[in-house]
Amino acid sequence: MHHIKTYPPLKVLSSIHQTTISQIHQFGPVMAELYAEAGRKSFINGPLHWIYYGMDGHPDTEFTLEIAVPIRKAFHSSKFKIRELDFFKAITFPHEGPWEQLPGSHAQIMERLAEHHIPVTNECREVFLNINFAQPEKNMTEIQIGVTLENVRSNSNKKRLVPIYI
Repeated sequence: MHHIKTYPPLKVLSSIHQTTISQIHQFGPVMAELYAEAGRKSFINGPLHWIYYGMDGHPDTEFTLEIAVPIRKAFHSSKFKIRELDFFKAITFPHEGPWEQLPGSHAQIMERLAEHHIPVTNECREVFLNINFAQPEKNMTEIQIGVTLENVRSNSNKKRLVPIYI
């Protein structure tokens, strides 16, 4: 069972890139640099986010990747951008194990959403809840797929958030 969740705006230290799935491996060092910058200020306020805008699953399609670390408050950064992520309505799925298996999880999720006619946005997020480089099978990632639910209504024909069983 998965529920639709609405995430509030989130202040982040971020790095934004144009890339493809086949090139995404090169951005690992950016994650460490973001943590180092936010950590120096003791401003880290949550787990690392990788946010994909316009990714379609094909290895050579260019999309926007935003790597973001939530922060408590804004500060000056000469290397990274401080910004606020918008409200985000998403259906969430847990992924446990190596990150190399994330594309397979994404594909399964998208198939299930399509089967249930759940409309998705062009944004999805991976939130890295537990990072374990020594034992990647212990990695815990929450996959958040942006959804629009204008067509999902209750029996009384009023809009509301509904649990989605898939």
